Amino acid sequence: MVRSQLPAGLLALIGAFLCGAATAAASSSAPAPSPAADVDLICHTDNPAECYPKLFHATDEFQKVHPDQDLPMGLHVRLNIYTGEKEAKINVPDEINPDLDGLPVDSSLITVDAAAASEGGDAAAAQPGIPPNAPVYDPAGQIKEPRAARSAEGSTFHQSLSILKKGLDVDAALEMLEDISHDIYYGLKIAEDYETVKQLLCLASSDGPSLRRARLAAQTISSTAQNNPKALDEIEKHWPALQNERCEGSTETLDMATFRLVSPATDPTLAKARVSAIGGLLKNAAIRRHYLANGGIDLLLEVLATRSTAEAPEWEPAQRRAGLLVLDTFLDEDMGAVLGEWPTGGQADDKTCAARADVSGQCWDWHAKKLAERNKADKGHWSVELWAKLREQRKANRGKAAGAREAKGEL
Repeated sequence: MVRSQLPAGLLALIGAFLCGAATAAASSSAPAPSPAADVDLICHTDNPAECYPKLFHATDEFQKVHPDQDLPMGLHVRLNIYTGEKEAKINVPDEINPDLDGLPVDSSLITVDAAAASEGGDAAAAQPGIPPNAPVYDPAGQIKEPRAARSAEGSTFHQSLSILKKGLDVDAALEMLEDISHDIYYGLKIAEDYETVKQLLCLASSDGPSLRRARLAAQTISSTAQNNPKALDEIEKHWPALQNERCEGSTETLDMATFRLVSPATDPTLAKARVSAIGGLLKNAAIRRHYLANGGIDLLLEVLATRSTAEAPEWEPAQRRAGLLVLDTFLDEDMGAVLGEWPTGGQADDKTCAARADVSGQCWDWHAKKLAERNKADKGHWSVELWAKLREQRKANRGKAAGAREAKGEL
């Protein structure tokens, strides 16, 4: 039999065709998955670099969790107190937190015999006692030095303190201190330094040419004192000496200069910042008593009563801040006010107050009433609440006075 043979070139061409067809078939039968197609992304802008997966992918390090991300179960989740952001990572049950290094830890157990406790019949006796050598309870907790304090940030902070006290580049130093005083650690460090606190109070109470400087100083005091009880405790330690200091070029003691919020030349934004600073300081009971004993509350009335917001609307933010300070500090228990400290004493009649050109503490009620009447159309206005709470406290004071007189008559 004679076999016909194909030319070698044709055979090579057929082989290449069959190989390519096989490769294409294999490729179409098992396509490679696209990683991007399997990830559900969240994109709030047109920039792809700002997109992130809808399902949070954890690693061994804490990463920021976006508010609209889904968290898998079983992760270690925490809230970063410095940024206010939620963070998460893979949970390691026996992991030791380095941030807790050096803090006392007591893992001992106390066994209480329930039968013996019930036989005594005293509920207090059933409570476990405080172990010996236990640390003194501190409601404010320990304020740890942030890691950034050991780097350039900490160095810049201490340089700013030194610059402020020496009166060098005061504006740059104030900018840095105002920005960093919101941190409880740095707020405490500011409050611990007597000269720094004195300089800040002097700058804040000045009506000199630098409005921005005075405003930054007042804002720094406010940030240092707000929500930082340990910093307030430090300022309280300084207060007996601070109150008798006199700032350069002033004959007025520093306490009265601090309490005096407005003058004819005061800018409304500065008045607002000063009110915020006073509000922070009044969280301390000792400073609050000194404030009331020296007529500070009457000086606050000057912010509320000397200008009508209809004639000068730029004063509305400062007046609102002053009204809320009175509510939160003296009249509204739900906001932390200590009731009974103010108002005290009698009030002049409406006719007398209307005839007075000056602002007097004996006319507090009259001014509060006039403010509320101007804004009575807005039931949620702060002045309406201020007048209502003030009347409520006056009524409570009269009830206590009547009860005291009745008790005295029975003796």
